[in-house]
Order: sequence, then C-alpha cells, then structure tokens
Amino acid sequence: MSPFKNPFVVAAFVVLARIEFGLAVEPPARVPGFDPTALDRGTAPCADFYQFACGGWRSRNPVPPDRARWGRFDELAERNQAALRSILEKVSADDPRREAIDQKIGDQYAACMDESAIEAQDIAPLRPELDRMSALRSKAELPGVLARLHAGGVNAAFRFGSQPDFKDANSVIAAADQGGLGLPDRDYYLKDDPKSAELRAKYLVHVQKMLELSGEPEAVAASDTSAVMDLETALARGSLERVKRRDPANVYHKTTVPELQTLTPGFDWKAYLAASGGPAVAELNVAVPDFFKALGAQLEAAPLGAWKAYLRWHVLHENAALLPARFVDEDFAFYGQALTGAKELRPRWKRCVALVDSEMGEALGRRYVEAHFGAEGKERTSKMVAALESALERDIKTLPWMN
Repeated sequence: MSPFKNPFVVAAFVVLARIEFGLAVEPPARVPGFDPTALDRGTAPCADFYQFACGGWRSRNPVPPDRARWGRFDELAERNQAALRSILEKVSADDPRREAIDQKIGDQYAACMDESAIEAQDIAPLRPELDRMSALRSKAELPGVLARLHAGGVNAAFRFGSQPDFKDANSVIAAADQGGLGLPDRDYYLKDDPKSAELRAKYLVHVQKMLELSGEPEAVAASDTSAVMDLETALARGSLERVKRRDPANVYHKTTVPELQTLTPGFDWKAYLAASGGPAVAELNVAVPDFFKALGAQLEAAPLGAWKAYLRWHVLHENAALLPARFVDEDFAFYGQALTGAKELRPRWKRCVALVDSEMGEALGRRYVEAHFGAEGKERTSKMVAALESALERDIKTLPWMN
C-alpha cells in the first residue's frame, strides 16, 4: 500500500509537520497557531531567513551531547522513545502470564539491557561466525557465506533484497545493489581534501582496533586493516555517486541471472540465490552494473586472505552494538564522535529501545497503538484524513497545470 493511501501514515505526517513548524497539535478542536517565540526577531529575514524563522527555538534547544543533530522531529522521536520504554519495561518482567508478543519484545529488551551477561559471554556468541570466516578454503565458498551474512543483516560485498518493479508497480522483483562499505558513502574513500584524508586515517585506526579487540595480534590486524581498506576502496570506485542515484533511471537495469553472471564471472549467482532461500528468480534489478563489474574484478584480483579479513571486519562492525563495552565504546569513538560529532554515547535504554523498534517494530507498534492511540484516536485521525483527502481532491481537480 502506498503510504499516502494509508490514513495512519498520512495522519502521522500531518502531526509531524505541524510539530516541526511550531503548530499546535492538541487539542484537535483548537485552531492551529504559530509559535512566535521560535523566531529570532533580532535577525533581518532578508539577510538570514533560517535564523529569523528558527533562531529563537534553536537558542532554547541546544543539541544534546548524545546527538549529532537536533530538531523538532528529533524532539518528537525522543518523546516517543520514552513512551516505548515504558511499554518495554513493563513487558520485560519474567511473567509466565505474558502474551507471546509481550514475551518476544520484552525478552529482547531485557537481554539488551543485561550488560553483566553480555560482558560475561564476551565475544563467544560471535566466535563461531568469525571462525567460519577464517576457515574459508576458497572463493567458491563466498556465495553461500554471503547469503548467510546477508540474512543476518551484515552488509558485505553488496546488497540483495526485493523491491517494486519501477516499470510495473504490481510486481515485486529481486534486486542487487551496491554496498559493502564501512564508511557512509563512496566519496569518503575517494575525496582528497584534508578532512576526508583525516577521516580515512581514523577509520584505519578504528578497523585495526576492532580486529585487535576480537583477538587478532597487532601485526595481523594491521595487515588485515590494509586489505579491508584496499577492497572497500575498489568497491567505492565502482559505486554510483549519491546525487546520480536520485534519478530512478540510473538505478534500474532489469537483467536476467545469466546476464548478471557475466558481470561477475567468479561469483556463482545460482549458488547464492539457492542459499538465500528465496523464491526462484528469473529477472532482477541490477541497480548499478558497474559496481558488480568492480566486485567481479576484486573477486578475481584480491587474495582469499583479504576477503577473509574483510568479512571478519563486517561481522564485527554490524554486531558492535551488541558486544561488550570495549567494542561499543570503540564503535562510538569512530561512528559517533569522529564521524557525526556526538559527544556522548546514548544511554543504554535508548539504544535497546531502538533495537527492539528496529527488529520487532510491528509487534512493539501494536502495544504502542493500544496504549497511546485507541479507538477515539483512530476515529479522530480517520476524520482528519478524510478531510485532507477531500481537500486534496478539490485542489488537484482545479490545478491549471495538471491535465
């Protein structure tokens, strides 16, 4: 369903928009009013309209130390997290009378919050996966390994999933896309300005530190880090620029599996698709063919040892938030402080709420709706959405530039 056909999504969008621009949300019968204290009347609007419009609010709302940015949407999200926390605290108690949905979200939250148990287990839960990476005997095993890692949420080598067919909205097709980078974007690897060079240097220190924390000797970790950087830089060179990705035509290349196979001759796509456990794939969207050519080149050129190091790093990276404090702190030192400018690690309860919301959002959302929406809220929102749809219909029918 399109989000704009879903009344609850539309209602949420309207409420968020009204909050963002300082408009009243409750009570619903009240006429919305603009908050004049959000203005900075000491700034001329023609000189700096953003400061004029938002300066008052910004002066009263500094960026919290555990955040890289702060706005009205973030303020709303923070309030929402507190509501989700109250639900999770309640259902995380070990009560045999809990419903299945409460047991699932409650147990995940409780496990995330149990720092002493996490420290006691150390890296043992991840050790079998790391050992499997180290035990690879040939690149022919990579399709099966990557299928398993992708199923577990590890972004290695490339991304694979499903998407609506851009040219047939009634069809959902498989899609392969660029991925496998530890830095946020290709430009972080390729720009030669001082800031980018400094970030890459810090990234190298971070990758080596994480590998050492997992048990690798310093010299081995240093060598593996160099291999990781070389591999990721090669993948970055084959990746499409962020701005060009905004054009749907640039990321739509419907292809057969044999055609994809020609882009990466050294990677057995039939084996990967079989290991992924999905339905049979005849056609798929290969978003960025040049990326898969670059991937194919690295599958041929990079030694098996480099791929092992690369996979171990990505397993550690994707699971850092769930590991003991030494991994969490090192992960924050780079991805929080160096990369985004946050000054403090977010409190654990916020990180655990976000984890449950990310992995079991539908289940948690059900309890949230029951607690904070209810039948009266649904009726009120449905009326608001109906009024919006009616107004939009009238507007669309009278727009002179639409046929």
